[in-house]
Amino acid sequence: MKKSLFIIMIGLAGLFTTSCNEELLEIPQKGVIPMESFYQTDEDAESALTSVYHGFATNMCSIKAIGQNIFTAYMFAQNLPGDDVYAACKEYGNNDWQAEMDEFRYDPSNYIISTLYRNSYLAIYYTNLVTDNFKYGESAVKDRVISEARVIRAFLYMTLAIYWGNPPLVDHVLEGSDKPGNYEGGQKGLLEWCAKECEESAPYLDERKSTADKDGTFHATKGLAWTVQGKCLLFLGEYAKAKTVLKKIIDSGKYALVPGERWSELFHVEGDGNEEKIFESNVAYNPNVSSFTVMYNYSTWQQANMWCWRGDRFARVPIQVGMNKNGWGGLGVNVDFAREFVANDGDSYRRKGSILSYDEVLYELDYTQDVDENNAKWTVNGQEVVGPKTQDPLRGVSDLRGVYGNGEYLQYKRIVSPNDVKGHSGWSEANYLFFRYAEVLLMYAECCARVGDTDGSGLKALNDIQRRAGGTAPVTSLTLENVKREKKFELWTECCRYADCLRWGDLDGMKKAGSEVPTLKDSFFYAENPTPEHHAVVTMHNFNDDPAYGNGKEHGFKTGKHELFPFPDLETSINPNIVQNPGW
Repeated sequence: MKKSLFIIMIGLAGLFTTSCNEELLEIPQKGVIPMESFYQTDEDAESALTSVYHGFATNMCSIKAIGQNIFTAYMFAQNLPGDDVYAACKEYGNNDWQAEMDEFRYDPSNYIISTLYRNSYLAIYYTNLVTDNFKYGESAVKDRVISEARVIRAFLYMTLAIYWGNPPLVDHVLEGSDKPGNYEGGQKGLLEWCAKECEESAPYLDERKSTADKDGTFHATKGLAWTVQGKCLLFLGEYAKAKTVLKKIIDSGKYALVPGERWSELFHVEGDGNEEKIFESNVAYNPNVSSFTVMYNYSTWQQANMWCWRGDRFARVPIQVGMNKNGWGGLGVNVDFAREFVANDGDSYRRKGSILSYDEVLYELDYTQDVDENNAKWTVNGQEVVGPKTQDPLRGVSDLRGVYGNGEYLQYKRIVSPNDVKGHSGWSEANYLFFRYAEVLLMYAECCARVGDTDGSGLKALNDIQRRAGGTAPVTSLTLENVKREKKFELWTECCRYADCLRWGDLDGMKKAGSEVPTLKDSFFYAENPTPEHHAVVTMHNFNDDPAYGNGKEHGFKTGKHELFPFPDLETSINPNIVQNPGW
């Protein structure tokens, strides 16, 4: 039978009433385009490229997950193991699959690891359809389409290489019986392959037209190719080469840092396609698609719930929180990280757009009952009372159990805003961000710190980031430690910290993961002896080693094991050619 792109399964019942005659099976299908007739024109190429971005979005940017459909694996797998967050939730043991990642208790069956691995290869399949069926030299359009697909594929393989080391390299559409083994070139060879793919593709790609070109952030441009190439070279330790590639992005003039007062918009709908964005998956609301389909296939839906504050344990949440009571409080701020951030940034735009103290949540954000800057209105025995916000019973953590995994500072960067949800309160309509210019500047600064900064451009790049943050003193010298510190704060929860800690060897914080986890309570709501004003009370506890919660769970980063993720059970159970990573 002929291969087809789209198969409409009709009239199957009739097949079961006929004898098994192969000639009868050669029935021309209606309403389909045979593959040999499709991959022909420039229009076909553009259509195939649309499928690449569709496959990328549905597999990497939505909640298309294995098991618990409440996360996007790309975001969770790369952020939760870092030393700067807690996998928080209702209480210890709730949604434990994400705490497994944060506390290094995971195994090859973990939902998040399995989903990121599977979905990466599903997205790669769409790119292989393009590279298998179109050839360079037939038209400028086809050359660009092939190159965009190659760069998207290189980006996906860069992620696989960083976290799995030597996964199979599949650069063509597989036959059903194919079972490729580990890439023989290892992690180094696979990163080199990714860098070369980007280098060879860049000449055929469009360049972003200007800092105002929103469309130039939604597909693979020269800027994205150079970013992926530069990052691969950085992870390879090829700092001089990475410096040269990353400088192309800086010199292009197509990207710029947003001003400090707009820093927070980078993570909300207001910042879609702005001057700082290099690559993001475009989210466009389509009223012709059911809300159910949108939530499952095209949005972060329940991730937005998972990482929002635990709204049902607050008396009320501020109006800046778009998810209202829906949040599950699954992202906490590591105590040590928070204190470092405040010491470095003070009240900067960046710090207050990333994390907020409990007092700032109570008194600097807005609540529906607020009357003026200092007072709020509430009802006592049917009578309206106007009093100081410090005594307002309609704000703060009112549940006596507190908010597990949260401490003196609450995350604010990943809160879904009212503008993001546009009234439906179900998912964020902000684009899914992968790369922004700040990361390029910080990678460039690191390269300069390692190989030399003869013209001062590395120090300038670092200071451009810090000055934009607001409220911080300029850096006087370009050192690796200064770059590390700045990157830690600027790119918090942007899929950088854990991978950076691995390549830098900064593992101490992760070795302590799961040893002490905070719970935030408010003394104003104590059942006995409440205080007359709101005060944060934070307790730290090691539930993993507490006999009351079992015999103890092994936790914390283990050298010789956690440098790489395990290949998932779903892969090794059907593919005998995969050799499992060390320690698993």
